[in-house]
Amino acid sequence: MEGVEQWIKEKINEKDSTFNRDDGRVLIKKWLHWEKQDENHKLIIIGTDISKGIVPMKRSDRQWRDLTGWFYQDLVKHCKRFDIIWYGINKRLK
Repeated sequence: MEGVEQWIKEKINEKDSTFNRDDGRVLIKKWLHWEKQDENHKLIIIGTDISKGIVPMKRSDRQWRDLTGWFYQDLVKHCKRFDIIWYGINKRLK
C-alpha cells in the first residue's frame, strides 16, 4: 500500500471526523490480522515522511502531521523490516 499519509489526511478532513491515534492502531491490527491469515499475504506499506521542515501554521495540517508520525511509529513497532529511502538511497533501520 502506498500513500498512507494521504489516506490519513482524507480521514481527518471528513465531515465530523474524530480520527485519532487509536483509530490508526485499530487499522494496523486489521492489516496484521489479514497478513497472518495466509502465508502468501505480505503487507508492504510505503509512506512519505511529512515531518521535516517548518511546523505548519494551520491546526489541521499540524494534526495531520502528528497523526501521520504517530501512525508510522505504531506501525514500525510491528514491522519485521523497516527501511528509509532518502534521495534514492536505502537505509535499513530494522
